[in-house]
Amino acid sequence: MNTSVYNNLLTTIDLKPVTKQVHDARELRSVTKRIRKQTQSSPVYLVDFTNEKQSFVLGIKEAAMKMNDSLQVLADDSRDALFQKKKAHSSDVEQVGVELTDPDKEHLPSAFTIRTKQLANTQINQGKEFYETGKGLSAGTYQFKITVNDVGYDFQYNIRKDANHREVIQGLSNFITKAKIGIVAEPYAHEDGKIGMRLESTSVGTPDGRESFRLEDKTTDSSGRGIVEYYGLNNIAVAPKNAIFDLNGVEKTSMANEFTLGRAVRVSLRKPSETEAVIDYHADSEVILGGIKAFISDYNELVGKEISFERKTEVSTGLQKELQNMIGPARNQLEACGITFDKDGYMQLDTALASEAIESGEMKELFGKDSALTNRIFAKTEAIKINPMEYIDKKIVSYPNFQKPPRGYSYITSLYSGLLFNYYC
Repeated sequence: MNTSVYNNLLTTIDLKPVTKQVHDARELRSVTKRIRKQTQSSPVYLVDFTNEKQSFVLGIKEAAMKMNDSLQVLADDSRDALFQKKKAHSSDVEQVGVELTDPDKEHLPSAFTIRTKQLANTQINQGKEFYETGKGLSAGTYQFKITVNDVGYDFQYNIRKDANHREVIQGLSNFITKAKIGIVAEPYAHEDGKIGMRLESTSVGTPDGRESFRLEDKTTDSSGRGIVEYYGLNNIAVAPKNAIFDLNGVEKTSMANEFTLGRAVRVSLRKPSETEAVIDYHADSEVILGGIKAFISDYNELVGKEISFERKTEVSTGLQKELQNMIGPARNQLEACGITFDKDGYMQLDTALASEAIESGEMKELFGKDSALTNRIFAKTEAIKINPMEYIDKKIVSYPNFQKPPRGYSYITSLYSGLLFNYYC
């Protein structure tokens, strides 16, 4: 066998780190027995190894192993299996959104209802308006205090001589915002040339029904005017409110529009409504579709290897016919789940139908551990892995002598396939 072909494949094929092919002792014994049985019952062949044949044999073994792995993911029936993945579902996503933070079934609360009555909101202060080019407070240093949720912060701001209202409000807004105390301050202007300051809390709600923040002067100018009072920075335009909602018909409050129930479901209140939203749990179709697409991609890779080889050599391998016979009994089920075949034999997926099949449980039944289709596919991929040489033309040199006890060595098939790589079996 020309090993340069395999070496070339190493540079052109992206060999992913193998996890499912790392076997324990029991699995290795099983592989050895299958190889021994194959050796003992197979004739001795003479093979004309062209580059095309070597590439084909290597390729279908690799594709069969990948297909086997992706099917194992679908057929897994453990508690962390793909088809066990859940997502929270809201019957009214405009009113309330939900997301699982812990998919562990033991922590999930039972299905529940929510009706949003009132959203929590920020506090907004809106100051007095002045003409931008006008001048007000005297030059000097002004001290003031901002209290945010009972935590006080002392500030002092210098007003230079001849500074106009636009310069003072712009500078003071930047000064407060950059302090990062939970308030965003910014100037707002009108078309008539007036300007004022708008202050908004970065958090919503209030712990005790009072304001989220307040400002007060600590020093004044010679006329007794402080910077807070003069610019009206403590004027509340919008008072903070907590969220109010009904949970299973019982009224609740929250300082935030987002909270977690049962350490497992993150709830986001979005809009008040007169009707209840039902929150329950569905199969995570997006994650499961990813597993289905991976299997289809691996199946199509195997088909593609066969089609490419036949076009290059004009010799039928019979592999695709076997695949069609394997799929045939389940074709109606596959089509009901959105999986069809094009004229070349490639699998195609209708995601809308597939999502419906996932929700109804049909997809899980089709690819489940006890599914007849799953068992047939596993059997076929195992056969290809053990003896991919079955699909190329070869001359029989001699038949085994079944009149005598069978003899053979576990790895004798490597003389034909050369495919028992160290990370495969």
